[in-house]
Amino acid sequence: MAGQFHLEQPAFDRAINGRTLLAATDAATALTAAQSINTIVTMTPTTGRAVTTASGPDIIAELGNGEYRVGSSFEVTVVNLAGATHAITFTANATGVTVTGLATVAANTSATFVGRVATTSTVIFYRK
Repeated sequence: MAGQFHLEQPAFDRAINGRTLLAATDAATALTAAQSINTIVTMTPTTGRAVTTASGPDIIAELGNGEYRVGSSFEVTVVNLAGATHAITFTANATGVTVTGLATVAANTSATFVGRVATTSTVIFYRK
């Protein structure tokens, strides 16, 4: 029997443990649902590029086939390895995703975005 302060096991361990590394090519990159959760994306762009999330419903399904909780969170970090000039834009999928805060990752910098399940079908990414 669990005590009053016993913590419940999270429904999706993968969303809080470990990070996946994705070395993106020098092209616009569409993340899969799995890549939209706790991933470090690296890229060396030769011109401005976009990294686009999966859809909100797909990300939520990836979190645990309906076992997610509104308010659950995870991160995506974008690392821009360009020496100068070329930015990467972290872009929301048109279906059920919003990016809040500065979405542009300047050359030779990185940015971390915290994704939060906002509703049963939407995810909001906040720049950290």
